[in-house]
Amino acid sequence: MKMTQIVALGALAVGSFAAQPAQAEGKLLMLLMGPTQDRLLSGFAQAVTAAADAKHMRVTLLTSPYDPALQAQQIDDAIAQKPDMIILQPLSSKAVIPALERAKAAGVPVFLAVTPIDGRPDLYVGAVGLDDYRAGTLAAECLIEALTKSGRKTANVAAITGSLTEGTAPVRLAGFKDRLAKESWIKLVEVDDAQWNPQKTEAITGQLLARSSANGGLDGIYGMNDAQANAIIQAAEETDVTPGTGKDNLIVVGGSCWGSGIRNIKAGKQYATLSGPVPSFDGSTTVENVSTFLGGGSIPKLVVDRLEVVTAANLDRFTAPCSF
Repeated sequence: MKMTQIVALGALAVGSFAAQPAQAEGKLLMLLMGPTQDRLLSGFAQAVTAAADAKHMRVTLLTSPYDPALQAQQIDDAIAQKPDMIILQPLSSKAVIPALERAKAAGVPVFLAVTPIDGRPDLYVGAVGLDDYRAGTLAAECLIEALTKSGRKTANVAAITGSLTEGTAPVRLAGFKDRLAKESWIKLVEVDDAQWNPQKTEAITGQLLARSSANGGLDGIYGMNDAQANAIIQAAEETDVTPGTGKDNLIVVGGSCWGSGIRNIKAGKQYATLSGPVPSFDGSTTVENVSTFLGGGSIPKLVVDRLEVVTAANLDRFTAPCSF
């Protein structure tokens, strides 16, 4: 899903979910999302809870280990509690549709966060999310830039991704592939699905580097978030491959602007990351929009996360917001 398709929905009205004037104070919010062992999701949940507490709203959190079937059941459980709003990170843009239809039929409004869905704007009142296609495109451009600066004329690269079943990872990968396809001197030799798991990422990287060493090795690897990029760096160092920005180094590009990414860029081990999503921004923006809606106000259909390339050149500006 390209984010431009979602942005076009911004002018749509909230339709059957139009709220009557009311106070947001005391409202019950059900927050449904992936596992909070993920630091970005944990940070988002904490930011939502803190912002809701400040507005005297209650939050009940339900998490799922990237299991769409379990999340659909949790949505039904949430509907039964008759909350004032469900805040949802969809784990599957397709499998979640029937559950969202049931929420709509029950008159329970839904606000999407982290992972907007493609189409069906009638099923949610608003959303906060990243332009994942652009994130993949920018990651490719960072890798191209770093490879060019290092003086390479040809390059073999790989991508180690989040879960490619559905959601954000396939969209990021599409943007990454489309941009790399314009560079005939760069070859994407392998894509591996590590399901956002740093341990799997580290194991996959070690195997990948071992296999590729007989053919001259790899020039660069894209890890879809900075936890994965950090795992790639650790695996490289364990196999005597030096991550960095020089001609003989393995160039690593990450994403999602984590503290580990900031540290690795500062140490010269990672070339770049991306500035979003930032949990503090997404969490507070989500609650602000939900509060406005429940108070009878109008809200945009989509708020797009700020997204900038972060390198050693502008690192100081992003150190504080990205260190979560």
